[in-house]
Amino acid sequence: MSEVLLPPAFADLRHLGEWIAPTEEVRHKTKIAADIESARRFYATVFPRLEAIVQHLNGVAWETMGAADRNLFLLGCMCMEVSHPVELGWQTTDIADAFPTARVQFLSESAGY
Repeated sequence: MSEVLLPPAFADLRHLGEWIAPTEEVRHKTKIAADIESARRFYATVFPRLEAIVQHLNGVAWETMGAADRNLFLLGCMCMEVSHPVELGWQTTDIADAFPTARVQFLSESAGY
């Protein structure tokens, strides 16, 4: 497991570095590549801390956000990404008859959406 830089109050989440994904596309692909039990463990670890994560990040300006806060933000994003299969009780992190990921066009942050 890779350990990552996080704000001191969230140091106990450093072991979740493999779940930090910088874009929506990477988060989606990470989610569907994970087995459901790993996703459940990740969610069970991060979800109870989500309110504290939001409160912490509310005090940080996006323009000046450092690496530790950015990693924390990305962990929060991934928690929301895996919430669907976990909360809805799916048996897998993907849906067999869903629109194929290979055909999805993910837009970059700079696309202005």
